[in-house]
Amino acid sequence: MTRPFAKPAHEVSDKEIAMRIAILTLISISLGIPAAGQEAEVAQNVEKVSETEVTLLAGVDYASGNVNGKGYETVSLTNGIIARSGRLSLAAFVPYVVTTAPEELIVSNGGVLGTPLLSQPSTQSREVTREGIGDLILQGGYSFPIGSFDAFVAGNVKVPTASREKALGTGELDYGVSGQVSRRIGRSVPFASASYTVIGEPEGFNVRNTVAGSVGSHIFLSDTSSVTASYNYEQSATADVEDHQSIGIGLDTSLSTRIRLGLDGHAGLSSDAPDARLGLRVGIGF
Repeated sequence: MTRPFAKPAHEVSDKEIAMRIAILTLISISLGIPAAGQEAEVAQNVEKVSETEVTLLAGVDYASGNVNGKGYETVSLTNGIIARSGRLSLAAFVPYVVTTAPEELIVSNGGVLGTPLLSQPSTQSREVTREGIGDLILQGGYSFPIGSFDAFVAGNVKVPTASREKALGTGELDYGVSGQVSRRIGRSVPFASASYTVIGEPEGFNVRNTVAGSVGSHIFLSDTSSVTASYNYEQSATADVEDHQSIGIGLDTSLSTRIRLGLDGHAGLSSDAPDARLGLRVGIGF
């Protein structure tokens, strides 16, 4: 996943690295992705800073897989903005979704890129291609130390801006809370995260609230580049679809003092999880 702009290597401090990780975590949780770039949120005992940072984000994600034996492909183009002042972060993201999937599947916020696909039982299935604006994601987060550990908590809201008629969203409001703890050990930052989401019930579906979590480690290759490996679990919003499990790896690096590039990939471990998911992000910091 993408972090805000970085200074030259000799100017980068632990505090600056920590705040970049905090915003990276905000991106991951806001997009609803247990991504490989979902790094630990802060380095040890970060002091509060007062300056404001704004990051513009553009990204593209591709996912393919099978749900109940029915294949799908989804491409999601995401634009967003993240603002941070001290320990407080605010973010907004909206995708444009293009997907080919059985018509009884609701591709919420890019399907596997947001809430797991919702599926209605069907004896006959017709594959359709649809596209349009996805659901708007809003989030506010706060970072703070807990002893020798660092923590990040956030509240998230999914605003139903996607078309229910095109099955690009449920047409219902979802909201939840997320959290992550981490500890920097040398050039690595092991982390664990969890979230709980209240799912709005669309007509014709029996849904349940969901939990998700991930564990992994972020490793600094240099002051401007890093890799992350993670295991991710995401509960399905309906009993008709199996819970998602996946492993992921990602790379994040600076292209300049203001521009960062992020790449990540995931492989599914459960039958209804996407078989493959690839992501590319570019962040421009101000």
